[in-house]
This record gives sequence, structure tokens and C-alpha cells, in this order.
Amino acid sequence: MRSITSERGVAIVSVILMLTFLMAIAATVAVSVNMDTRLRGAFAQSATGFYAAEAGLNKGMGDYKNLFLNFRVPTGSDFNTVTLTVGSRTVNYQLTSLAGNPQTVTIPSGQVFSGLNAIQYIYNAGSQAGKISGDTEASVGAEFLVGYIPLFQFVAFYANDLEILPGADMHLHGRVHTNGNLYLNSDAHLYIEDNPPKITTVQISTKGDIYRGRKDDQTCGGAVTVDMLKDADHNGNLDPKDLTCTGSSLRKVPISELAQWNGGMVSQIQSISVPQPDITAKGTGVYWTNADLRIVLRLDQTTNVLPKWLASCPATGCPLYVIEAQDASGNQDTAKTALLQTFMASFNIASSQFSKTRPLFYSDVPKTGPNTAAISYDPDFASDTRVYKSDMTGDADYRRGGFYNQREKKWVYLLNINLADLLQWNFAQPSTNRLFDPADTTDGGLVIYATVQGQDSTGINNYGVRIFGSRDLKFPTVASGGDPTGVTVVSDQPIYVQGDYNAGTAAGGTLPKQPAAIIGDSINILSNNYFQNNFSSTACVTNDCQSVNALADSSRNATSTTINSAFLAGVDATTANGGRSTYNGGLENYPRFHENWSGDTLTYAGSFVSLGTPTHVNGAWCGTGNTCNIYNPPTRVWDYDSAFNDVRNLPPLTPRFVYVQQVLFTEDFK
Repeated sequence: MRSITSERGVAIVSVILMLTFLMAIAATVAVSVNMDTRLRGAFAQSATGFYAAEAGLNKGMGDYKNLFLNFRVPTGSDFNTVTLTVGSRTVNYQLTSLAGNPQTVTIPSGQVFSGLNAIQYIYNAGSQAGKISGDTEASVGAEFLVGYIPLFQFVAFYANDLEILPGADMHLHGRVHTNGNLYLNSDAHLYIEDNPPKITTVQISTKGDIYRGRKDDQTCGGAVTVDMLKDADHNGNLDPKDLTCTGSSLRKVPISELAQWNGGMVSQIQSISVPQPDITAKGTGVYWTNADLRIVLRLDQTTNVLPKWLASCPATGCPLYVIEAQDASGNQDTAKTALLQTFMASFNIASSQFSKTRPLFYSDVPKTGPNTAAISYDPDFASDTRVYKSDMTGDADYRRGGFYNQREKKWVYLLNINLADLLQWNFAQPSTNRLFDPADTTDGGLVIYATVQGQDSTGINNYGVRIFGSRDLKFPTVASGGDPTGVTVVSDQPIYVQGDYNAGTAAGGTLPKQPAAIIGDSINILSNNYFQNNFSSTACVTNDCQSVNALADSSRNATSTTINSAFLAGVDATTANGGRSTYNGGLENYPRFHENWSGDTLTYAGSFVSLGTPTHVNGAWCGTGNTCNIYNPPTRVWDYDSAFNDVRNLPPLTPRFVYVQQVLFTEDFK
């Protein structure tokens, strides 16, 4: 038998062994916990570095997207390494251009905007993130595309809500997009369809929703037919399908119903980046800074320094407002201003529609404030005696008067430019004595910026720019297959277009139509009849004598007119607020009319683009007829200009929306 002491010794040894074992386990656990903590800390640090590097990558791609939105392509210093701080990390990112940029591609089938032409660039991007101390924790890389799609490839493209609600049958061909909601309705029948062989597809796309009915009063009526993207009967035309009302109330069309159009109607698409309305701003906007010629009517400056063709002040007196050319900084360009004055003194330009009218002048407003029923038409409005001046040959005063805008209920200061005469006169000058190079293809062709500068230039005002006498636009002859020059006329103020514009030989012009765009705060149309001798007693050419007359007066009758030009302008917003609803007139009233067009036709080919609401006018659309005394609508023969499908035929500085698409992504943790 073992002694009690011996047994106790064995027990003590066992306890000691157990404690040693437990201590070893505890030490192992402690080491494991410590290692795990360090691993988790290292992973967290690595993840933080990764996210910081990824942020740098996204920043670089976003910067490039913004360059393209501002009509720039990355060059020079845009490819330098950029350093920024993200939290506690230092990030360095750099982008490089790949060979072969740019490429003109067609968006593949199956994607939104499939079939459209895009200008596409491909870039590599690398971004490294590390601690402030300098250790690199993570590197990421990407290959990505930046592309832009010209907005003038749509028959209608709106940044905000778009309403198409014609009173008579209306046929629209091609693509329609809005970054807001779309409202489709009609008092008769609206068709959105293809038009082979020139327009072979249809697509309606929205960032928001598609509604059947009116936005303002929430009703639904008429007939709306939209082509599906299929040709089941194989007749060469897409198959039409009606988009119906459900009862008489506005309804949102569900995505499940839109699917029946096989991609022809798509809502709630991913947001796309569009230019901001300030691209037209004087002094800072893309069009101002890139213009080949800037013509400014200075209401903030008068002069007693007479034009070179004047020996003394005109009978109506001095001073006159200044018309000048400005440089990109907004200062007078003295050399070009002198050339402008030479142009203003030119008459009898060959083939001019108004060879006896000064080709550059301004319309004044009443100085004594008479009411609209008894207006002086003398240029300085010194009395209420109507003085009609239709022949400006030998008339040294480059003031005329005066246009009354019935919608705005205001007299309007207008800078008037005979663009066709300007192009032709400039073309005929020696190369050392021109306002601009007529063969310039920078930015795709000529950009002419015209504006009115005065104390109210930045707000609601009574300013405008009018283009007249420009049925034909003369450019150097282009060999077959060459890139035509084209012209874009821009203003930050409302633009008025009088008569046929860029009509082309098919519509009575003597020259082929050119790539053309008109961009302004709003766009107003005056017919071919507007500057005619349509008064029985006295001529009224270029004096707007009829503008104060009632709509029922024959002097305000329009005649059929043809315009071939893309449009970009602001449109009013419709508000739906119970009994106080306002309606903007819909796409069919995108151009503003000022005559009785009943029985006459506006033939138009181009693209309607709106990036926002007008800044300088606020007269509401009140409808047609004698009560409003503004206009009666034309027969609308409107179409998308399929020539714009070829990027060579797009107008200079065509606005675009931009997309960024990541193609490849790599990561490397240190």
C-alpha cells in the first residue's frame, strides 16, 4: 500500500503538469489571437488602401468625362500624374491614351441607343494608394472607354420632361429621348415611326417614366402609335402598335407593357451626362470661347464716332448704339470691328435676297413709350408718325424699328444679321482681309456667336438676335466624299429666324444645304412673308411694321417656309398644380411662332434639343387664335435630318452626351 504522502506527491505532479499544459494552451491562444488581430489589421489597412486607390481611379475617369462634356479631348498636362489625399492615404493616379484614338463606332444591338454613331476613346488608368509615410498598400488599374453621342442624332432630346401633344396628325421619325418623364397624347393622331430608306429605326428612351396622356390636366385622349422594333410582315417597315388610354385619365405605362415594343420603348434607363445650359454663356461658355466670330450689339455703349461711310449724323440723330466684334475676353476686336463696318456698308451683294437692305443693323425700341396702338416706326421713335423705311441704300442710319413680341408683350432690341450675305462677302475678300477662314474645319466648321450686351443681359429682358435672308449658305466647294464645313449660329439670347434657312436645292435654294445648327435661349420663327411689301400704301420691309397689328390683319399672314437646321434652345416647363396648371405647348410648339400660319406649312428637317428652360423670356404659352393674338399654327412637315447619321454632316460643335464604360479592372495588394 502506498503512503498518503506518496499519493499526494503524485497528485501535485499531475496538477503541475496540467497547469503547464493549460499555460501552454493559453500562450498558444494568446499568440493566435495576436496574430489574428494583426492579420485583421493588415487586411483592414490593405482594404483601406484599395478603396483609396479605387477612389483615385474613379476620380480620374470622372475628370475625363467632364473634359468631354466641355467639348475637350485630353491633351498634354491632362496625362500628368495627379496626387490627392483620401482619408489617411496618399493616392497617385495617371491616365494614358491608347493608340488609335478616336474611333467612330456604332453602338451594338442589344444596348440602349443601339445603332447610333459614337465617337469613342480608350484609355488606361492606374492608381496607387499608400500611407502618408510613403508605403504603397494597393494598386488598381483599368481600361475604360469614354465616348460621346451627338445629341443631333435624335429627332427630339430633352434634359427635362418632354411632352408631345399635337392638335393635328403628326408624324415623327427616328429617336426620342428625355432625361425626365415623357408624356404622349394627341387631339388627333401622333405617330412615332421609321421612314425608310433614310430613317430605319425608332427608339423612345427615358430616364424617368413614360406616360400616356397630358401632364398638365392629367387627361388621356386621341391616338398614339409607336413602331415596334420588328417587321413581322416583312414589308420593309417596322410594325406599328398603338399605345392606348385606359379610360380618360393619365396613366404611367408599366415596363411590362413597354416590353411589347421589343426595345422600341424603354424607361428608367441609367442616367447619362448631358451638357449644362451654360455652354452658351457669353464670356465663359464653350460656344463663346470657340467662336470664329463674335458680333455684339452694345446697348451699354453709344457712340458719336460715326461709321466710315457716314460724313455726319443721320437725320434721326446721334448717338447710335455700337455694333462691334469682340475677342474671347469680351474686349473690342478693333481689326474685325473695322471689317464689320465695311460689311455693313456693302450693298447689292450678288444673289442676296435683300440686296438693298443693310446686311447688319439693329432694331430699336420706342424711346417715348407710346402704347402699342400708336407706335412710331421711325428708327428713333421720336414721334408717332409712321415712317416706313424699306430701302436702306443711301440711308446711313443702321437703326431700324421696331419688333413687338406679342407673347412677351415687349418691344425687342434685335441685332439683325444677314448670315448668307456675311458668308458670301467674307468669302469674296482677300485671305488677309477676312473676318474668318471660310474653309475652317476646326470644331467641325464655323461657329458664329451673336448677342446683345446691356444692363439686362443676364436676366429677363427684351433682347434678341435675328437671322434673315439666308435661304442659301455659301461655303467653299467640297469634293465628292469630303467633309462639308457647315455653320453653327449661337446666342445666349433668344434667336429669331426669318424666312427660308439653308433650304437646299430641293426646296428652291440655289446651293446644297449645309450642316447647320441654331442655338439660343429660345428659338422664334418668322415666315418668308414677314419681310414682304405687304401693305397697300407703304412698304414695310425690315421694319416689323406688322408686329403690333391684330393677328386677323392680313399683314400678319405667313407663307410656307423651309428650314434645315438642328435646334438647341430652352423650353418652358409645364406645371401640374390643380386649377393653376400651365402648359408649355409641347414639342409641337418648341419653335415660337408670331404669325397666322393657317393653311401654310413649315417644312423642317433637323433635331430638337432642349437642355433646360429659357433664361431671358418668361411669356407663357397661351394657345392659338385671335384672343391670344400671338399665332395660328402651321401645317407641320417636320422630320429628323438623316444626314446627321454621318458624323461628317453634323453641325460644328454639336452638343453631346457622354458615357464612361469600364472594360478591364486589375488589383494588386502589397
